[in-house]
Amino acid sequence: MNGQHNHIPHPRESSARSNVLYGTYFKIAETDFCNCLEVLAIDQSPLNEDERYKLEKEVNNFALKAIVFAAMSVESAINDYAGKHLGDKYYQQHLASLDLISKWIIIPRLVCERSIDKSGAAYNSLKTLVSARNKLVHNKSEEINFSDPYAVIKKQEKRSEEFKRDFHSSLKTLYLLSMEMDFVVGQMQNPLGTLDSAFNPSLEVPELAKELFKNCKDTVLKKYS
Repeated sequence: MNGQHNHIPHPRESSARSNVLYGTYFKIAETDFCNCLEVLAIDQSPLNEDERYKLEKEVNNFALKAIVFAAMSVESAINDYAGKHLGDKYYQQHLASLDLISKWIIIPRLVCERSIDKSGAAYNSLKTLVSARNKLVHNKSEEINFSDPYAVIKKQEKRSEEFKRDFHSSLKTLYLLSMEMDFVVGQMQNPLGTLDSAFNPSLEVPELAKELFKNCKDTVLKKYS
């Protein structure tokens, strides 16, 4: 992320692979993250109850997609990286059953004897994202206890706050993880693709994501300065 080439030797410097989708998922997550922020910025004071409800549904839909597609990008990227450098057969036999967080720790270490810092912001954000994804894709309903309406309200408020936190961790995780991997495995082998404009001249950060992008960049550069 500092414009300086960081070359880390890898088993294969290049390869041709099909069905590579992590970049598509990344862009969907980024777009819906910004869409959600755009709707949240709408002044709701002149709106009626139905209009406010529709906006709330839009926010939830955009936020949900940002979380799920961010997690899909992260998983697709590390699977692709493992298949490229360790071989698809080896990956399927020995690594495919690992949980997603373990993949991001173990696979780079197997490939180039380096890994992300488990005490760093990228790792912590990854844990939040994976937890958020799991809550959504393994959703379980539960019966409402009307005998204690206060407890019901407090539980719903807690879920709402957790969902907001999970949403804000979605794109943040993609940015932090990609930026840290520039230093861990190098820009040219970054599983998520580098966000360093010196090595990615076509990089375009959406206007609504620029503040988050800068904050993530400052965090990573401070860590590796």
